[in-house]
Amino acid sequence: MEDAPIVSDDHQEAARLSALRALDILGGTTNEPRLLRIARLAARLFDAPKAAVALVDEDRIWRKAFVGYAGPEVPRAGDLAGRVVAAGRPVGLCVPIRDREGHALGALVVEGPGASGPACAEDLQALEDLADLASEILTAQSDDSRMLESERLNLAITAAALGEFEWDIKRDVFKISPRLAKIAGIASGEIPAENGAALYPYIHPDDREMARESINRQLRETGRYSLEYRRLPGPDGREVWYHGSGALLLGPDHEPAYLIGVVQDITARKADEEQRENLVAELDHRIKNLLAVVQSVAAQSARKSASLDVFLKTFAARLKSMSSAHDLLSAARWRGATLARIAAAELGGLAPTQTRWDGPELFLTPRAAAALSLALHELAVNAVRYGSLSTENGKVEVVWRRSPEGGFALEWLETGGPPASAPQTKGFGATLIEDVAGRELGGSAKINYRSSGVTAMIVGSAEALADAPPVEPVSAAPERIIETVVAADETVRPGAIAGLKVLIVEDSLLLALELEAGLEDAGVEVVGCAAELSEALSMVEMNFDVAVLDADLNGQSVAPVAEILRSMGRPFVFATGYADKAAPMGFDAPIVRKPYNVHQIARAVADVTGRI
Repeated sequence: MEDAPIVSDDHQEAARLSALRALDILGGTTNEPRLLRIARLAARLFDAPKAAVALVDEDRIWRKAFVGYAGPEVPRAGDLAGRVVAAGRPVGLCVPIRDREGHALGALVVEGPGASGPACAEDLQALEDLADLASEILTAQSDDSRMLESERLNLAITAAALGEFEWDIKRDVFKISPRLAKIAGIASGEIPAENGAALYPYIHPDDREMARESINRQLRETGRYSLEYRRLPGPDGREVWYHGSGALLLGPDHEPAYLIGVVQDITARKADEEQRENLVAELDHRIKNLLAVVQSVAAQSARKSASLDVFLKTFAARLKSMSSAHDLLSAARWRGATLARIAAAELGGLAPTQTRWDGPELFLTPRAAAALSLALHELAVNAVRYGSLSTENGKVEVVWRRSPEGGFALEWLETGGPPASAPQTKGFGATLIEDVAGRELGGSAKINYRSSGVTAMIVGSAEALADAPPVEPVSAAPERIIETVVAADETVRPGAIAGLKVLIVEDSLLLALELEAGLEDAGVEVVGCAAELSEALSMVEMNFDVAVLDADLNGQSVAPVAEILRSMGRPFVFATGYADKAAPMGFDAPIVRKPYNVHQIARAVADVTGRI
C-alpha cells in the first residue's frame, strides 16, 4: 500500500484526541457484535484475511472489532490505521472513521493478500458506507440512527445472500443467525457444537468428508477457510450449492476462542457455470459435426464433378446454402420458428435434391425450436456421414402432423442408403436427440435402426407450440450485397482488375493467403495484409487503389478503417461472415458474404473501381 503523507498539525491532532477520549471508547470490551459484523463484512467483501474497526490514540492502536489480527492493541507507529488518520484520507483499502464534527477517531482497515494497491471508487464508497455505520455505533447516536445502521447492514448482508454463524470454542456452542437458518434449514439461535462437528450433517454426504478435510487443513495452515459444497438434499431433491468461509479468532491467551463464518447460496451461479459448460460442449460438438458435414459435402461434390472447375462451383454453392440455413436457424433459436423453417434450415443446405419435408403450419416456442433444430441437426449429420445422404440415391423424408393432445408428432425416414445398425454404445448425438430434445419438447424422441435405414419419431407436447408467431421486426436489406452463390468468373472481364494495387485486411491467415494468391493470379498487386485493427490503421497511408476489409477483426469493427478510406476517397469492399444487421452499415460499399471465393472478391473490386 502507498505511504500517505502526514497532513495533520498539532492543533488538529489535539482536537481529534480530545474528541476520541471524550467518547470513552478506548480499551474495554472488544468485538461488540455490531462492530464485529462490520469488520467481518469488510473482510468478506474484499476477500481479505484481515479487517478491523481501529481507534487511533496518541501512541497506540486499539481495535474495537477485528478479524485476522492476533490481538486488539498495537503501537501506533507504522500501523496502517495511524497512517490513515495522519493523512486524513483513504490509503489503499482503509478509510477514516469520523465523528459528527469530522474528527478522525480511527479507521476501517482491510489488509492482506488481494487488498493491496489503489482502490477503485466503488471499493472506497463501500468502505466509507461501512465506516459511517461504525461511526454511528461508536458515537452512540440516537436509537433511530442505530436502527438505520442495522437495517443498512442487514440489507447489505441479505443482498449478498449471506448467512452468519459463530462457534464459541470455549463454550462449544454454535450461534446460528436467522439468515443462515433460512438459507441452510438450520435452527436459529444457540445449538451444541459437538466440538465443531454439529454442522457437518447438513452437508451433502458425498461432500461431507471433503469439506471436513479441507476446512481442517486450511484452518491449520492459515487460520481461515473457503470452500464450495452441496447442501444435504431436501424433500424436493433439488441440488443446492453453498460457498462457506470462516476465520479463527484468538483470545487473550492467543488460543482459538471463536470461529466466525458466513455461508452464501451460490446455486444460481453454479447453474450458470454448468450451463456455460454445456454450451461449450455443445458448441464443440456442433463445430466438429459441421466440419464433418463440410468434409462429406466436399467428397460428394468431388465424386459428382467432371472437372475441378465444376467441383469448385458446386462446392461453393453448397457451402453458401449451408450458410444461409445457419442464418435461418440462428433466427429461429432467438424468436421461435415454424417447423417447416427449422426443417429447411437443417436439411436444405445438405442435399436439396435428396430431402423432402412436409406438414401443417406449426409455430414452435423458442425453447422447442432450439431443441428440435438440434435433434434434426444430429439426424442430418448422421445421415450425411453414415446414412442415406452418404449415397447418391438415398433420400430423407420428414413429415409431421398435429397430435390429438394438441402437440405434434414428427417422423424422420431414411431410404435408399446403406442398412442401419444400432451402435454398440450410445453416443452424444443420440443422447441429445432422445434425452435432451425429448425433455425440452415435453414429449419424447426415439431412434430406430432398420435394414432400410434410420427412422426416428419425435413427439412434442402442446406446450412446445405457440398460439401465434411473434411479430418480427422487418429490417431493411443492405443496398449492396453480393451473394456468394456460384463462382462468378464469367461476370468479370478477363484482365479487368490487372494492375490494381490492393490492401487486404483479414484476421484469418488462411483466408488472407488464399485471397492474396488468387488476386495476384488475376494480375493484382497486393501491397499488404493486415490482421489487426491497429495494423490496418497504420497501412491506410500506403499507395493502393482499393481495399478488401474483413468486417470484424478479432472482435473489433473495421469501421474506423472504412471511415478513413471514405474520407480519402479510396474505394473498398467489405467481406463478412455476419448476418446483414451485423455488417458495417452507412458505407457505400459492396458486402461479400462468407464463405466466398476469389471470383466474388474480384467482381466486387472491379465494381467499385469501375472496371466491370
